Amino acid sequence: MTDTALYSSVIESTTEKLKDIKAAIRVNKSSDDPASFHMLSLARTNLGVRLRAIDETSLVSQTQKNIYAAVADMLKAPTEAGAAAGTPEWDEIYKAESLIALLYGGEQLRQEIDSRLQELASADQAKSDTLTREHQELLKRPVDGSNSGADDSTLRLFLLRVLESVHCNAKEKLLAGPIRLQATNRILKCLSLSFFLLIIPNLLINFDSIDAPSKFWSLFALYTALSAGLLGAFTSRLKDIQRQWANMSLNEVFLQREWSYTFLRAGVGVCGALIVYVFLQSGIAEGALFPKFEQISMVFVESAAKTGGLSFTFVMPSKALALLTFWCFLAGFSETLVSTILRSTEQKLTDAATPTQAVRN
Repeated sequence: MTDTALYSSVIESTTEKLKDIKAAIRVNKSSDDPASFHMLSLARTNLGVRLRAIDETSLVSQTQKNIYAAVADMLKAPTEAGAAAGTPEWDEIYKAESLIALLYGGEQLRQEIDSRLQELASADQAKSDTLTREHQELLKRPVDGSNSGADDSTLRLFLLRVLESVHCNAKEKLLAGPIRLQATNRILKCLSLSFFLLIIPNLLINFDSIDAPSKFWSLFALYTALSAGLLGAFTSRLKDIQRQWANMSLNEVFLQREWSYTFLRAGVGVCGALIVYVFLQSGIAEGALFPKFEQISMVFVESAAKTGGLSFTFVMPSKALALLTFWCFLAGFSETLVSTILRSTEQKLTDAATPTQAVRN
C-alpha cells in the first residue's frame, strides 16, 4: 500500500470517528433536558385542545378565521427532540396562545381574563394587582355613553397584556434555571476551596516540626481570620441564592453568574473579617465571648484509653482560636455585623469625648 493510500485510509477512519463523536454529542444534547421537551409537548397538546374548543361558526370576522387557520398550522408541527428550556420553540407556544386569545368572546373571554390574572398573581403579585384594578375600571367604563362595560375587542387587547406578563414571567423562569445551576456550581467550588484553605493548617501541622516550627506560623492567626471570613462570604452567597432566587429579577439572576460579583462578595467578606480581627485585638470588647490572642494555639489532645482500648492524639483548636474563627466567619457571613460594630464603636468614642468637650466649654 502506498503512502498516499495509507494517509487516505487514516483520514477516512478519523473522519468517521469524528462523525460518530458529533452524533453522540448531538444525542447527549437532545437528552440533556428531557423535562423541557415533555413540557413543551404537553403545552402544544393543551393548546390544540383549547383551539378545538372554539366553535368555528362563532368566528364572525375573516381576520379571526385566518387566525384560527394559522394557529392550527402552527400546532401541527411536531416538537423537536432537542427542545429545551429557553429555546425558540417556547416562543412559538406563547405566540399561539396569544393568537388563540384573539378568538375568545363573550363569557369565555371574561373567564379567561380572570383565570390569567390569578395565574399572574402566583408569579408577580404587584403586576397582577395593577392589571386587576385596570380590569375593574375597564368593566365600569361606558362604551357608547349608555351601556357600561367594555366590548369584546377591548377586552381581547387587555387579555393580550395579561398574557404578555404571564409569558414574560414564564420565560424568565426558563432562562433562570440553567443560570442558577451555573451560579450554584461556581459558588460550591469557591466554598470548597475556602473550606480547604481554612483546614489546611490542621493538616500541615502534622508534617512540621513541633520543636522548631516554620516562621510562616507567625501569620497563623491572621490567615485563619481571613480564610474564615472567605468561607463565611461564600456560605452567605450560597444561602442567598437558594432563598432569594425566586424574588430576583432577570438582571440580578445574570449577575449571580458573573465571576466579578462572586469575587466582590468574597472581598467584602475578607475585609469584614480583617476589621473584626483588628477589633478583637484592640481589646475594646472583652469577655468570655471574645478571644485572647495570647491563648491562640493548636492543641494536641490525647484520648483517654479504656482497658484494652486504643489511645491516640488528635489536633484541636484552642478556645481562643475557635472564638476567633467563629467571629471572622460571622463577619464574612453577615454584611451588617461590621457596620454594626463600627456604629457601636463610633457611639462609644463620641460618648467618651463629650464630657471632655463640655469641660473645655
